[in-house]
Amino acid sequence: MNDQSRIIKEAFELFESEQYEKGLYLILPLVEQGNAKALGMLGLAYQVGLGVELDGPLAVKYLQQAAELGDSTSAHNLGTIFVTGLPGVKSDAQKAKYFYDLAKELGAKFADDEWYM
Repeated sequence: MNDQSRIIKEAFELFESEQYEKGLYLILPLVEQGNAKALGMLGLAYQVGLGVELDGPLAVKYLQQAAELGDSTSAHNLGTIFVTGLPGVKSDAQKAKYFYDLAKELGAKFADDEWYM
């Protein structure tokens, strides 16, 4: 396991134990380096307000960067954002379908294939 993978694993464990600020502290250097998993974790934090204020536009920004780097979870989370909307982000069925299709293409398995629109 390389250093980045170890840091992501540790940050994930911190998130699971609701130590969001510590987890965010660990991933921020990786975000600056363009690590897809770190970008996705930061986007999720902004999507639901874990250790940061909920911020729809920032969630989309970081999740989109992660999805463009091949992170299927981030693509799935973007699909969900565009289905439901968030403050500062309107729901958009076309974008939701695009990101759910991308999530499926990238290998996301959060639901049966038929669920992905």
